[in-house]
Amino acid sequence: MSNNDFNLEESQKRLMELLVSRTMRKHGFKKEKVDLSEKEKSNLRETVRYLQEQSQKIINQEKNITEKDVNPITNSIHNKLTDSKDK
Repeated sequence: MSNNDFNLEESQKRLMELLVSRTMRKHGFKKEKVDLSEKEKSNLRETVRYLQEQSQKIINQEKNITEKDVNPITNSIHNKLTDSKDK
């Protein structure tokens, strides 16, 4: 599969939809019973927007690997993201 065939954004969207639908079904959520206030709806929109921005930053950070991120002895990648996973 070439890079042009791989759509990370679409994959993430589908996984998120699956996760949300399964979680809602698990907790007995019904579309007809939605009773969020305007403040709760606004808070939810802002939270989703914030999470999208954060995930995009992580995705972009992984794509932008420079020579400073590569350990010359081991030839492995070391950056803030991979270093934080090791802890």
